[in-house]
Amino acid sequence: MKIIDLTLELYDGLVTNNDLPAISIKDEPLEHKGKYDSLPKGYLSKLISFSDHSGTHVDVASHYSENGESVENINLKNMFGDALILDVSMLKASDEPVTKDLLEKAERRQGVYVEKDDIVLIRTWGKSWGEDGFFEAQALDDSVAQWFIEKQIHIVGVDLSNADFNQGSGSGIHQKLLNNDIYIIENLVNLEKLPKHSRFLFFGIPLKLKNATASPIRALSILDSQLI
Repeated sequence: MKIIDLTLELYDGLVTNNDLPAISIKDEPLEHKGKYDSLPKGYLSKLISFSDHSGTHVDVASHYSENGESVENINLKNMFGDALILDVSMLKASDEPVTKDLLEKAERRQGVYVEKDDIVLIRTWGKSWGEDGFFEAQALDDSVAQWFIEKQIHIVGVDLSNADFNQGSGSGIHQKLLNNDIYIIENLVNLEKLPKHSRFLFFGIPLKLKNATASPIRALSILDSQLI
């Protein structure tokens, strides 16, 4: 069994979305003298602060709907399962959006096809995460949202910081997908390591954060698994 980690590493000062504050990870001194002889000044801890949309994370309906599902109520059964990748990074320029036609072309080129209840990962960015132009790159347009709704998939994941076609407020894709029970994962990495011509198992379990609109996840793909 081979595991590929699709998760962006978090560190102090990292910015994963220009509209959000940087991640903060600071030493937190804790003194409990005499309790641990090996650490006379106390044990070690970190004080961590970040947006619920930081790093590799999953968005839920409350992100755009006040009465929508929040993270602690997420359907965990939909957060792991049969997955495939569609690679359009060589089929478009970074300033062009991903369209339904491009995804269907990727299906034909790769010989894998989106099915009901799938987890669909999309490679749109041909360079490393965060390189020049990354935050300006375009993601999914309306035709993709409608296509996935008709396909009744569980998750769409992208290697960009925003799954939306980044113009104006850019909330259209999120609203359409999340309102149709399709979760969105953003800031995936290492998608180039995934097999293009076969399926694999995907896991992306969120933290149980009450009333949160998203949660960082540890995104993993498992290849050659007998569970599929």
